[in-house]
Amino acid sequence: MSDQWIPPSQQRRGLDLAALGVPPGRYVHPDASEFLDFPGGSREGSARIDSYLHREIELDALQPTEVEFVRQHFLKCAEEQRRKCITHFETKVPRRYGAADPNPIARAWAQSVVANPDDTRSLLVVGPTGTGKTHYAYSVLRAIAETGRPTSWAAYTAADLYAQLRPRAGRDSEATFESISGTDVLFVDDLGAAKLTEWTEEVTYRLINHRYEQCRPGIFTSNVPPGQLRDVLGERIASRLTEMCERVTLKGDDRRKGMAA
Repeated sequence: MSDQWIPPSQQRRGLDLAALGVPPGRYVHPDASEFLDFPGGSREGSARIDSYLHREIELDALQPTEVEFVRQHFLKCAEEQRRKCITHFETKVPRRYGAADPNPIARAWAQSVVANPDDTRSLLVVGPTGTGKTHYAYSVLRAIAETGRPTSWAAYTAADLYAQLRPRAGRDSEATFESISGTDVLFVDDLGAAKLTEWTEEVTYRLINHRYEQCRPGIFTSNVPPGQLRDVLGERIASRLTEMCERVTLKGDDRRKGMAA
């Protein structure tokens, strides 16, 4: 017998949503009595569904119509959750990037983040000015929202990040740091855009190092060529970014110049 105490909430076995063909998530269970109004519904079936929801019987004990009732309920919940996640994304990001369309690589990374965040390496998106790094990063955040898995995220330009964390009267900058560093996915745009001071270098190192040690995925963009990261960001920051990140290199001309022409 194990001498480790396990809370009752963790002892209870959850429903096998994968067997139902339903995305993982925390959903409200259906009211089994509503099966009476479902095509082919019956009192016996309602009782079996209730037993299944209370983990008293397995899924294979249900009739096909009963399984379909349960599946449709959870799929509806999953779609409602997905819409909420997308709406949250669209209301929180800058208007210019609200419709950013993820490519297959962005979607694959997003799926990995929601399924195995501790084992997913961060993204370092590099390329010259105007090649779409910020747009790409927001498309990744959109891909996360489209999974329907509630995932906290925060997005800052490096300049805005420093402004948020700079000590000031009446504000607990350390609490702000903990809030930002602890989010599930952190996006920092334009790393190395300005010369680091001793304070900004230390703040950047603390943030990157925290994400590195806690295995929390992030998205970082920079105009700095990979070979110059150490010169611009410092050895400690560049070393951790190199180890913790998959590199995405965007190439091409400055799109903003073309739009202004």
